[in-house]
Amino acid sequence: MALSERERRILEEIEDALVRDDPRLARKVSGVGAGKSHHPRGWVVAVVVVLTVVLLVLAVALA
Repeated sequence: MALSERERRILEEIEDALVRDDPRLARKVSGVGAGKSHHPRGWVVAVVVVLTVVLLVLAVALA
């Protein structure tokens, strides 16, 4: 199921806030690094996905 334009914008805002608030965590979960082949543990990815879904649902519910 594809995200609507509004949902994509909200997700982008969440991602931007993560980069601003905790750039180190953002680098870890995005897999971006200076040539590192580090892969985040599955539970880290799961937590980020769950938090993102919860924040999207809250954003839609409060809009």
